[in-house]
Amino acid sequence: MRKTYLIAALVALTAVSGCAKYTIVPPAINLMDHADLGMIAFRAEGVQGDLGGLAAQLFLEEITRAQRVPVVEMGAPADVLGKIGRQAFDRDAAKAVGAEYGVRSYFFGEVAISKVKPQIDLAAPSVKSLFVRATFDISMTVRLVSAESGATIWTESTRREGTVGALSMGPNGVPSFGIRDKNEAMHSLLRDMSYQLTWDFRPTRRRL
Repeated sequence: MRKTYLIAALVALTAVSGCAKYTIVPPAINLMDHADLGMIAFRAEGVQGDLGGLAAQLFLEEITRAQRVPVVEMGAPADVLGKIGRQAFDRDAAKAVGAEYGVRSYFFGEVAISKVKPQIDLAAPSVKSLFVRATFDISMTVRLVSAESGATIWTESTRREGTVGALSMGPNGVPSFGIRDKNEAMHSLLRDMSYQLTWDFRPTRRRL
């Protein structure tokens, strides 16, 4: 009898839990309020190759998953500066970006790798360009900048420790990473960081 009572109580509790109600909380930042939106590929510090372009692409994918907002891709930082005739991304450059590309605001960021700790494969075929397993610190910082005033509308950053099994090291000791590299560990790390950075653009669910 006692066993039957306990089973009935658990069933009732499960039913009550299943009836819990939730409400959808809008994202902290509605990107449509800042459209038309643009994006400049991220700068990459401490690494050679296309890491900045890859980080920007993954960040853009997370933005469009969070909110269906159109984004104008404006290219690499050096190309954008060359097109607007500026040396750095300051307030005047922000206004020039808006005039040149027809955007009201744009994303601009940086991904940096530091404290690389390589574990060199002594059987590597070349001493000039080794493929190594490496651990490193990686950080990503992103800003949403107004092209009308040059002010920062939103900014966020994140830092992780990463490990990859096939990072190319040049003769100067600077790691190199290409956007076409089949390095799933790096892709996964950058995607996780991009997801974390775009949290303010995502609706959330709150229990009533």
